[in-house]
Amino acid sequence: MSARFCCPALLLAASSLASAAAIAQGVPPEAYKAKTVFIRNHAGGASLENAADEELSKWGRFTLADDEASADILLVFSKNGIQNTEKSDNKKDGTCCDTSYGASFSPGATARAYLKGHGPGPGSLPFWQDGCGGMTQKATGKGCIDAFKKQFPR
Repeated sequence: MSARFCCPALLLAASSLASAAAIAQGVPPEAYKAKTVFIRNHAGGASLENAADEELSKWGRFTLADDEASADILLVFSKNGIQNTEKSDNKKDGTCCDTSYGASFSPGATARAYLKGHGPGPGSLPFWQDGCGGMTQKATGKGCIDAFKKQFPR
């Protein structure tokens, strides 16, 4: 095979693999055409949402929608869960058991992205999600948008 045919074939194969990789990651082609985003904040205070809004505005890839119905993409922030713990140890006299209970709280939030008309709701799956942590709500909001940006390389 001559070099003329080899290189275009490789470029075509590489671009096909890149497209397949984007779909395999779960980001549907419609998401790349989206223009507007709305944030539904179930994770807490206004500082998280304000930081996310600010990061989206700085990025410039999307416009913040005024309401959920007019958005192409819905970003839903949820609190990270509470993890209950239970520990049982044998008593000092060898009998069973001394049990202790506790709970741990994870800082940060989980962000999920849905296309317009695809959720969230029973049976709907986000096209993207990430656990974005931060020690403050502002850092969490920024971290969530930074993680979201990686789905839309320039």
